[in-house]
Amino acid sequence: MQSLHPDFETTLPDTDYFFLGSGRIQAAIQWSRHPSATPLGILLSDPEHFARKWSTHLFHPEYGLEKTMITLILNGVRYQPGEGLQVVWFPDTIPGVTALWPAGDGFVVEKFFTSDGEPVFVREITFQSDKPVESIELELSLYANPALFTEFVGNQYGLGAHGYNSILVSSHAPGVFQERTLRVPLYRDGSIYQMTILYSLGPEMPSVGLTSLMEQEREYWRNSGARWTAPHPSRIHHEIERVFTASAMGLRAAVGESGRFDASIWQYGYEWSGDASAVVEALAYSGQFDAAQAVLENILTRMTIPEGMAMESSRFRGGADSELNNNGEILKACRTYMDWTGDREFIEEHYDRIAAIANYLLRPEFLKEETGMLVATRDIWERNAEMGILPGYDVAHQTFGILGLRDASYIAKTCLREDDKERWSEAAKRMRKSFLEHPTHSMIEGGRIVKRRLLDGTVQSELTPHWNGEDFRKRFAPEGMPLASRGTKLWEPDVSECFPIAFGILDPRSDISLKTLASLESLWAQQWEGGGYGRYNILSEPDSPGPWPLATMYMAAAYLETGDNEKVPRALEWLIDKAGAGGSWFEFYGARPTPPLPPTGILVWAWAEWITLVVKHLLGAQVKDDQLIIRPRLGGFQGELRFRDSSVSIPNGM
Repeated sequence: MQSLHPDFETTLPDTDYFFLGSGRIQAAIQWSRHPSATPLGILLSDPEHFARKWSTHLFHPEYGLEKTMITLILNGVRYQPGEGLQVVWFPDTIPGVTALWPAGDGFVVEKFFTSDGEPVFVREITFQSDKPVESIELELSLYANPALFTEFVGNQYGLGAHGYNSILVSSHAPGVFQERTLRVPLYRDGSIYQMTILYSLGPEMPSVGLTSLMEQEREYWRNSGARWTAPHPSRIHHEIERVFTASAMGLRAAVGESGRFDASIWQYGYEWSGDASAVVEALAYSGQFDAAQAVLENILTRMTIPEGMAMESSRFRGGADSELNNNGEILKACRTYMDWTGDREFIEEHYDRIAAIANYLLRPEFLKEETGMLVATRDIWERNAEMGILPGYDVAHQTFGILGLRDASYIAKTCLREDDKERWSEAAKRMRKSFLEHPTHSMIEGGRIVKRRLLDGTVQSELTPHWNGEDFRKRFAPEGMPLASRGTKLWEPDVSECFPIAFGILDPRSDISLKTLASLESLWAQQWEGGGYGRYNILSEPDSPGPWPLATMYMAAAYLETGDNEKVPRALEWLIDKAGAGGSWFEFYGARPTPPLPPTGILVWAWAEWITLVVKHLLGAQVKDDQLIIRPRLGGFQGELRFRDSSVSIPNGM
């Protein structure tokens, strides 16, 4: 029987992932307490080329990530990470990941970081012991992925592998090379012994010295400006700040220099314009302006076409299959980018494409004259007609349509395009009015927001799938998934019903908002233990029945807007627990049949939404009249946010 090393699994129990990157290299540190997994593993890849976990550069089918661990040879005895290993984020001027593990009578500290603009991963190793050391050496190996590399080389200074790509591992001191292993001495400074190892993608190691690599990284985070300046004794404050920093690091790790990123790392290998728009906003909120511009430029040049159609799952689908929320999300991201960076020149340069994205929403095939609202046969979760969605008005399409057209109008005003400003402003106003008040097609029914209103004015409350063949059904709703069984399925409530509340389409403290949120409470811990909100009624789930971090973040945002003091802490605690030590979230938590579905991966959108939750909803940050106003809903944070060419301190208080 042939099988892969257990490290190939993304959802290994008792395992955390810490993500680092520079735009030219993506690194993940695996810290696993699972008995079959590598305790301290390194995964490296190129963020421009999307990979599964098993297709990353250092995964080996037989060894997994075992060969990425170093061996410390102390007085002739070999030590590796294992029992007693601890891994944490270390918030220094060069933020990175630190691992601590025992060796003999001392301990090893490994610090991992990347360097801005370089395809380099740095591994600093320090050993300290109060007892005398007779001999000490470090052994490292390079067993690169044989699916990618076919030539393995080395000498006294380093190891290399070449094939579809190249990877180099080098040390500062000469050592003894044998096959795929290098043994090197450590430098001594009193009772401290040190060595730095560099991993680099590409045929040559960058000529930049270690000091310059460190200064480039330090400068990146100094310029980003979104930082916490003092620790807080409160656990919840500390954890919110820790996960915020991990999320900012995660976004940087995910996004390549071109602005591309895999929407769910090790899962899809696809891009979504809606996800990318959320990432643009979060990068702006976390002060990473250059990365925000790269992602937005990728959206406006690759992920949309001149007609204004937007990409989802790396495809362009028009007509009834359009996810119209994407257009609105892109326009919203353009406004956020312009507001926070002050970069109006970039927006002017891409104005024609922005206008096309806005005008796409006004096409008669989508914008119905009777209501002024948007019609399609798809929802934000990509369920379509075959899954039972009927032509009608989706709550997410209307929410982001209103927000997007409103922000497009603001952009048009800034760019002195008066006709566009008026057209988009009027469309946004009418769409909102119909959303709230239309006599037959409003998105309010029974005193609460509904998921979908059909063309005849009735509310769609259930799904009856019409599968286009058994093969299609097995691919998109495998056996065992709720929607795969025959019959009609209830599909309300849906967490997208909280979007208008979280984004301010209506008063969050109104009776409608409060009744909507009360109905959405049934999504908490539906058919699972431990809490967390699902996306929607689990009976209509085709592939991922379980709690979703995204859904839980949106609900937390909505409750923060209402001033709820009970539901918010519960949601935050669940999210922090699921983020774990590494500060990263899987797309959802539950059983997923793989194959035919891809494995559950690390959702980049979740990092973006956590940053947005903290900045927009917890800190209450908003731009008004070219000023950043911060009104924290939870006091006690000490830090600052980058705004244009300066930083703004976070007020310490409610």
